[in-house]
Amino acid sequence: MRRQAKTVSLILALTMGLSVAARSEPMFKADRAADKAARKAVLRNEWLSNLPYVTDVEWGPLVCGNETKEYDILVMTDTEDHKTLLEKQVPGSLEGFPVIVVVDRSEQWNRQDDQMYAKARTVVYDPANKWILKIPHVTRMEPSTVKTKFGEPITPAVAIVVDHQSSLKEVQSKVPKTIGGFPTTFGQVDDWGEWFHQNREGDDRNNDNENDDDQPDENE
Repeated sequence: MRRQAKTVSLILALTMGLSVAARSEPMFKADRAADKAARKAVLRNEWLSNLPYVTDVEWGPLVCGNETKEYDILVMTDTEDHKTLLEKQVPGSLEGFPVIVVVDRSEQWNRQDDQMYAKARTVVYDPANKWILKIPHVTRMEPSTVKTKFGEPITPAVAIVVDHQSSLKEVQSKVPKTIGGFPTTFGQVDDWGEWFHQNREGDDRNNDNENDDDQPDENE
């Protein structure tokens, strides 16, 4: 139960309304001394992880923009009721690091993500939608989800994979905003992995579905 807070940006932003935090920031520079000290503080206080209803104890930076504001210790639990109980038991700070009790929703989101993928998969493999694969520069379709910037899945999606980024606008103009009622996203496979671009209002392409205006605003 002692690992670095890889999802600290998600957790802090959701529970405290703070700016997006942590290692997902491209320009973020870790404070190695503070990181090491926070890690040692967690290791020296293993009693935190032994409290009832604690599911994990993590540490990580709070970042506003590219500036590290502080390192925090996160005590994870599974429900809001347990969060309230734990807030009465844990200290406000530990060895100079603020202690924050948060509800970890990652397992819930993973389940939701799996359910949404299953729904999108039926659309991707529907023979009625195979015409998409005949569009020039389209290499394949995949089930996907649209997520908030914090990683919470909000709707199933159909990912359209194109051969090159320069083909994106051409393909977008030929693909409806939704397929089977789910929004379309676009991606490219290259030597460095995949990128995906969430469509937004104003894209110049066909509008063949009455649900087209109901588009999520967040990037995948």
